Amino acid sequence: MFFFRADGNPAIGAGHVMRCLSIAGAANEPCMFVTADSFFYDMIVSKGHQVSVMHTDYRRMEQELSQLLALIRKQQPSVLFVDSYYVTSFYLSALQKACEHISCALVYIDDVLSFPYPCNILLNYNIYGPDKKQTYENMYRTADIRPPRLLLGPSYAPLRSEFQNLPERIVNPEARHILISTGGSDPEHIARDLAAYIADHSDCLEQLVFHFIIGAMNEDQELIRQLAASSPNIILHVNVNNMGELMRRSDLAVSAAGSTLYELCATQTPTITYVLADNQLPGAEGFERHGILRCVGDVRKLGNRLPERLIDEALLLAKCYDERAEIAHRQRAVVDGNGAEHVVAALQRP
Repeated sequence: MFFFRADGNPAIGAGHVMRCLSIAGAANEPCMFVTADSFFYDMIVSKGHQVSVMHTDYRRMEQELSQLLALIRKQQPSVLFVDSYYVTSFYLSALQKACEHISCALVYIDDVLSFPYPCNILLNYNIYGPDKKQTYENMYRTADIRPPRLLLGPSYAPLRSEFQNLPERIVNPEARHILISTGGSDPEHIARDLAAYIADHSDCLEQLVFHFIIGAMNEDQELIRQLAASSPNIILHVNVNNMGELMRRSDLAVSAAGSTLYELCATQTPTITYVLADNQLPGAEGFERHGILRCVGDVRKLGNRLPERLIDEALLLAKCYDERAEIAHRQRAVVDGNGAEHVVAALQRP
């Protein structure tokens, strides 16, 4: 059995749960998700997996150890994936000791290189992952912790089946459809502000159609609906279950930096991105260095100038067919969409 310790809620979004669901989908074993709360209970169960809700504080993970360790001893998983920014060295050490007693591999999914993580396998699928190999090795060299096996780079990006084995994109000479994806919860209200900007400037954007992906946890749904009703340029897509298809139908996208960028690469969708938090900076910078995405900057610095910057950059990219075609070519070379399968295959190697 595969265990996944991951959380999702309006404060931290859906990314941790979604990437674990992708790996679970690639596993030919029963899977159990262990969560602090029940926000994603129904979604996880709908995918055919078991869920154990601990009713704990996802930010204070050491307080849940007695529950989680008891569950591990009872269920005896073969692999335990941990995906949270709130882990501590003590927490992971306790899990690793419990896993060793039952011959269970402990896998930690990392984005931020906070400290030497006690685990058997460390997965960092980000575009900058391979560049950090020496950093990881140095971290463990100076710590009294056995270094884990490293799985680094976007070939391990755990995308859902809808992003696998896609045909090569045919880039339209004239770009008209722009996808707007701001995450499952959008705590910074980016979708609301972008919709307001587009509605205010609809006369200048009459040839373009902006497709807004609105997550179930977005608190601005009603206001965004009102703005869409007043603008012929805006189409809303709520609680989307065909994201890959929408990306493929769009000529380009505007997206928050995060795991969605790897889906956009798999669908070869040229993208304008922006940064919400420090942990997103290395990824956004890495994609930009590879000439794959354009990043307009950090929301915390741009403030209310962000909507104009994003739309201006999207308009420039929409007008440049050659650049969009080149970006699409580079995206295909970086992400093949089969990362979840590559992760599961790596677990089976000694």
